[in-house]
Amino acid sequence: MKGKLTTTVLALITALSIPQFASAASQNATTLLNGANQMNNEQQDAATMLRGKAGDNQAMITLADTMTGDSKANQKAVKALADSRKITLNAYKKDTASSDEMSKLNGGKFNSAFFAKSVRDQKGAIEAFKTARRNFRNDRDMQLYIDQTLPIMKANLAMTENLQHHSAQGSSENPANNRTSMN
Repeated sequence: MKGKLTTTVLALITALSIPQFASAASQNATTLLNGANQMNNEQQDAATMLRGKAGDNQAMITLADTMTGDSKANQKAVKALADSRKITLNAYKKDTASSDEMSKLNGGKFNSAFFAKSVRDQKGAIEAFKTARRNFRNDRDMQLYIDQTLPIMKANLAMTENLQHHSAQGSSENPANNRTSMN
């Protein structure tokens, strides 16, 4: 997935190096890019929390690392596209209430809450990008960004749903701390 996202960033940078004839970025582009900026920062925070709570659960560690790599690569694409349109990205607004609530949970309770929130957020983001795709059908650069981002978002959702399903079935990890029980 990292290779695919790197290709996305390179394709976007190449596309943006062609002189642009459009004057100013539309409000829709500003809204989408600021939403993507917020999403990427939220994903990085969520990945950090997941990595810290994963214990020795390799599947959760892999998900956290994938989320980190994908959101960082996507952020580069967002920044390049925003810069090319002279759009200033809004500062990240952390949802401290949700983060504080989630940070108090451990083991199975954390897993359940984290996966439920993550699946809900990812589905919402995918729907927003599908809608944006229709709205930007005449904007080659935005189409490229959306078309390259959607498959990665869908893959991350599938990975999260898979872990959510397996977590609900139980695992060999201690439900209190996600660490393999020592017998």
